[in-house]
Amino acid sequence: MLTAAPIARAQEPTIEIVGVGAQAIKLSPQSVSGLPVAERDVTFQTSKGPSSGHYKGVLFWDVLQANKAFDGMEHNGELKKTFLVSAKDGYQIAFSIGEIHPEFGNTPLILATEVDGKPIEGGWRIVVLGDKRGARAIHDITTIELR
Repeated sequence: MLTAAPIARAQEPTIEIVGVGAQAIKLSPQSVSGLPVAERDVTFQTSKGPSSGHYKGVLFWDVLQANKAFDGMEHNGELKKTFLVSAKDGYQIAFSIGEIHPEFGNTPLILATEVDGKPIEGGWRIVVLGDKRGARAIHDITTIELR
């Protein structure tokens, strides 16, 4: 029973965030536990019909702020930045910082680890609040590259 905890932690889903500082950030549910929780009921259209769920996680903007991603940039310098989200299967989606910045596009982007009160199979999923279609609700995320 004592060995179960370290094994469970080793299998926690992680995302590597690159392009923020000198070293990559290893994001895990434990590493974001101090950030405000974001949860919403979301419905979007998929190729198989509508998909609905109650998603829980953290806002990606809060992750960037907590890791001081934009420290030292000139005024509004972050608006030149984009980020590329990559999944285990090679699927990729690009976003702009201006799109999620609270003072500009203000589109909440949740890095979700739970849906309907259960862990998301495969780890993290991005949920873009306001999207009518689910093509940007990328799952099994492995890397986020800030450019």
